Amino acid sequence: MPRNSNIPADDLLALIGQQVSYHQHRCEIIELLDGRELVLQVLENDHNIQPTQYGEGHRTVPVTYTLPVFDGEGNLHAELVAAGLDKLLSK
Repeated sequence: MPRNSNIPADDLLALIGQQVSYHQHRCEIIELLDGRELVLQVLENDHNIQPTQYGEGHRTVPVTYTLPVFDGEGNLHAELVAAGLDKLLSK
C-alpha cells in the first residue's frame, strides 16, 4: 500500500467530486479535512435529522461518512481501501 509521504495533498484534493460505493451506498467525496480525512455524502435519499445545540431535531440533512486517509503507520487506512479509493489514488 502507498505510504503517507508518497501521496501529495493535490492527489487527495483531486478525489473531491468522485463517486464511490461505501457500505452499499453510492457516495460522492465532498471534502478533505486537514489532509487526513475524506467526507463522503450518500447520494441516495437517506437523511439524518440534525439536532440543534439543544438536542432538538428540526431539519434533515444527507447522510455523511468520514473516512481517515491514513492509519497510524502512514499506510492507506483499511476503510479507504475497502471503499476502492486506493484505485483512484493509483491512477
